[in-house]
Parts: sequence; C-alpha cells; structure tokens
Amino acid sequence: MSLLSWFKNKFARRPIDLEFAASAITDRGLARKDNQDAFLSLPELGFFCVADGMGGCSNGALASKWICEALAEACPKFVAEGTSGVTRVRCLNTTLQQVNARIRAYIHEKGLKAMGATVALLLSDSANRSHAVIAHAGDSRVYRLRKGLLRCLTRDHTVGEELSRKASSRREAASLGARSNPLTHILTRAVGTEYKVRAAWKRIDVMPGDRFLICSDGVHDMLDDGQIAAVMNAGGTPEQISMRLESEVVAAGAGDNYSIVCIEARAKRA
Repeated sequence: MSLLSWFKNKFARRPIDLEFAASAITDRGLARKDNQDAFLSLPELGFFCVADGMGGCSNGALASKWICEALAEACPKFVAEGTSGVTRVRCLNTTLQQVNARIRAYIHEKGLKAMGATVALLLSDSANRSHAVIAHAGDSRVYRLRKGLLRCLTRDHTVGEELSRKASSRREAASLGARSNPLTHILTRAVGTEYKVRAAWKRIDVMPGDRFLICSDGVHDMLDDGQIAAVMNAGGTPEQISMRLESEVVAAGAGDNYSIVCIEARAKRA
C-alpha cells in the first residue's frame, strides 16, 4: 500500500451512525378548495418526499398520491441492507418512470389536457447514514440548515429559473427568478408532463444536527429563505419547527396548497 493510500484510509471520514426525527404537515391553504399535495415521511428508513399535483384539483391530487404510493411500495427495495448507492438511485428512477407512464396513460385514456406533479425527495444511505441522495423535478424544494446557515439544495425547474441562469447580470437574474415573476410558476419538468421524467439527482453528506426541509411551492412562495432560516434556527423539535413554519405561511396568506416535511439528523444513541 502506498503512503498516499495509507493516509487516505487512516484519516478517511468514518461513517456516523445517525437516526432521523421528522414531522410532516400538508394543507389546502386559505385560497384553494382542495389539496393536491401529498407527502411521504418514513424516518425509520431515512426516506422523505413531497409531491405537488397539477392539472386540476382531482387530477393533480391523484398524480401526487400515485407518486407517494409508488415510492412507498418500492421503498423496501432501495433501502435494503447491502444495496449499493447506484442501485438505490436506479430503483428510485425506475419507480418515477413507472408512475410517469401511469399518469400519461391516464391522460390519454381520459382525454385530459394536462396532469402531473412535482416531486422532491431525500433518501438516506442505509449502509452509511452520513450520506444521502436527493432528487427533484419541478419547483418543490429541499433545504438544509447546517450550523445556522440555510442552503437550498435544489434549483427550481421553471422558465423563470432557466432564464435567470442565462441572464447577463445579477440584477436581471434576480428579476427573472423573483417570486412575483409569473415565469417562476411555469414548470419545465415534472412527473407526467413528458415522455420521460428528467429528475435532477445529487449526492449529499449528512451530519448530526443537520435539519432538512422538503416543501412545495406553497411554502417558498409565501416565505423567503431568510424567513425560513429564522424559523428553523429558532430551535425545537421537527414538529415544533413545522408548526411554526405553517403559522408563518398562514400569516403570509397561504395562497396555495402547502406541504412541509421537517427532518433532523441525530447521532444515534448507543
């Protein structure tokens, strides 16, 4: 073994035995008659998801429900002990493609103009909880709060966001990506809207004390990152944080359905 290999092995970060605590809330909000959102919260498996339906009340609700049901059913396959990270991602992607096909078949059968749902998820590595994978399609988001700093780990798949990336100045980019810009509500990716789901995938690290928020746009359209950070930094259990976030969303008008999945990573007790 070379000196470099020995050094890497000697000082490589050892897996941290983590567990998750979580709380989830979904509601129709103050302006909508129905709730098209759905969520999945399985802290014992380290798997969490939010889906936000589109295409009409009943159809959007059905799409988000199918996504969460399909992921819950397939979950044992991609959290099984000994399953490699690549295999887990493949299983997740296969499940999303299958539910995408189901939605598209339903659209054709019923003669619908549109139907689908955004999705954002976090799956912890069952063999090493200090690693996880996130995926999303659409404008549902995954945030991480670490040592007081909030970071959005996803980038919205919207026309406004796509244009802001190509903007010639920061000012133009900020304008295109602003919550008030109608283009920020036009999705470029979702489950059910295209022949194949184009989800964005990212591998992340997880540390004790990390807090995650998975939410639909009914949350981040009402609250900016500073407001979200203030609530998450105020401390408390995931349930207390999610309830405070809900209170802030309602106080801001709750103009859409909203879903909140708040997660905390903790060092597992011996």
